[in-house]
Amino acid sequence: MINKSSQVGNWINLAGYDVFVLEETGSTNDDAKNYSGQIADEFVVWAKHQTAGRGREDRYWQATEGCSLTFSVLLRPIEKEKEFLSRFTTLGALALTDLLSSAYALDAEIKWPNDVLIREKKVSGILTEITWRGSSIESIILGIGINLKDRAFTNAGKLRFPATSLEAEGINIESMQTLLEKLLAALQLRRQQLGSAQFLDDWNQKLAFKDKFMPIKQYQGKTEMLCPGSINPDGSLNARDQAGNWRVVHSAEFSASSIISSSTSSSSTEDCSS
Repeated sequence: MINKSSQVGNWINLAGYDVFVLEETGSTNDDAKNYSGQIADEFVVWAKHQTAGRGREDRYWQATEGCSLTFSVLLRPIEKEKEFLSRFTTLGALALTDLLSSAYALDAEIKWPNDVLIREKKVSGILTEITWRGSSIESIILGIGINLKDRAFTNAGKLRFPATSLEAEGINIESMQTLLEKLLAALQLRRQQLGSAQFLDDWNQKLAFKDKFMPIKQYQGKTEMLCPGSINPDGSLNARDQAGNWRVVHSAEFSASSIISSSTSSSSTEDCSS
């Protein structure tokens, strides 16, 4: 167990989670990894200023102080959850869409596989990492960043995807701690559904761009116009190409450029979900 008195930071409890609060750190995911072998389930590192946040493909970014909520949640999957490891990223995303809807009347969607959008603009990103003990999974770490204010993305011209903030959507967050507590409570509720059909149904309902062709770069390096259709139980994406053929995509990245409505595609006018 962690000797809390020896740590540089404050400890609080939110929604049943032990939360380690730092004024500043490089990466909350890295901090959570450092504690992985010392703590029980449901532990959070929250940094008020994160200077070396990490995204997919090891992209690094610096959060503007006071403009983002940046934290990492360490979870220890029980045996029945290990069958659904591909759903843990969406666990965080669905919890956030639940909260945005219930508390702020915002209609948010999930851009497969790891971003939350409002009006087709990114308000949150999630990076999931797994730690191992030998050949066994030790923990899953969800690194979550939420744009609270427009100043959270000062380098907007360099962003790979259009961004928004809760401020831009008319929401003024007076207390980051209250927002974090509400989100952790929503995360607990969603975790209870992790392996359920309801979880998958809700994921499909929140899937973004179901009616639009988008440039999707797969990790073999090939980019093509695909239209998201639905999510499979293993977390892979069913997507339709412009010739009308369905593909199963396991790992890829969406681009915001050249988005085309499926209804205006020269090759097909059928809805992507059909």
